[in-house]
Amino acid sequence: MISKNIVGTWKLVAWETKAADGQIHYPFGENPIGYITYTADGYMSATIMKSHRLPIEIPSEELMQARKVFLRPWLLVTGWKFIKAIFRYLQASANYVSYSGRYEIQGETVIHHVEVSLIPDWTGTKLERNFQFIGDQLVLITPPIGGYPQSLTWERV
Repeated sequence: MISKNIVGTWKLVAWETKAADGQIHYPFGENPIGYITYTADGYMSATIMKSHRLPIEIPSEELMQARKVFLRPWLLVTGWKFIKAIFRYLQASANYVSYSGRYEIQGETVIHHVEVSLIPDWTGTKLERNFQFIGDQLVLITPPIGGYPQSLTWERV
């Protein structure tokens, strides 16, 4: 069953987790950027990134060469400029989450059936999120990650 209320595109307003002592933590900083889209035919796509990520500072053609260097470390001696690019590329991917697939709603839980993901371990899994609507906002709450649930607040675009 698909809730017609959830269908549409939503922009990320906040991503936070509250510790037992009441302290709030922001996994992607206080101003993350992201969108989640739910279609009427049962597909979803989510993409989130930390704002103000460092540029990789290497043209995309050269970045492809950097990937080759990463796969063949002995080439590093000839490509020192690629070392910086590789580290920036790894940092950029650590500050970015993206996945998509089918979704279903069971009660107050939305289940994302991950078919494609930046994080390979998520592919083929189910990510369950409790959800609620507060005014014009959609709030998704994850199961505990690192001991505490995370709350992602979205507003309709």
